[in-house]
Amino acid sequence: MRWLRFSMLILFISVVQASTAMNIAAITDLHIKPDILLIFLVYFAIKCETYDAVIVSFSLGFAADIISPTLGPYFLSFGIVGSALAHVRRVILLKTTRQQSVTIIAVGIVTGLLVKILSGFKGPTAMINSVFTISAVAVYSAIVYFLIRLFVEASAKWLGVGLHRFGNKGSSSK
Repeated sequence: MRWLRFSMLILFISVVQASTAMNIAAITDLHIKPDILLIFLVYFAIKCETYDAVIVSFSLGFAADIISPTLGPYFLSFGIVGSALAHVRRVILLKTTRQQSVTIIAVGIVTGLLVKILSGFKGPTAMINSVFTISAVAVYSAIVYFLIRLFVEASAKWLGVGLHRFGNKGSSSK
């Protein structure tokens, strides 16, 4: 993983996620928008080495915290769920786009519920989404994944995801 490039990618995604450009993609009066950070969380948790996936999960959670009104719950929920997904990935292969989209829905709902629970500890003034909104954002993010999948894969290739630190996985010495 090329960490400087990853930092630039997180910065770019965070700016896009927080910008008014995402309001164009918002649907209904609830302003349901796709969560691009969630899409990248699932993709990197599936494709990266476990050690890198844990770092990526917490980093994306920190970026989600910075652009959200409440500070703290996204860091923990993205980190915990992304780390768990990185470990589950060893047992369950998530190769097809359909499987990855279903995983985005499941991870989106679980992280959203964790954020709701953790935000409840901050007090009644914290902004807490309804379960419907959490589910709708997860489903919308999974649908958007079909549209931006090529960008996500190109970003992963640019970051060197799937390469060992000393060369390709498939290279063998003779």
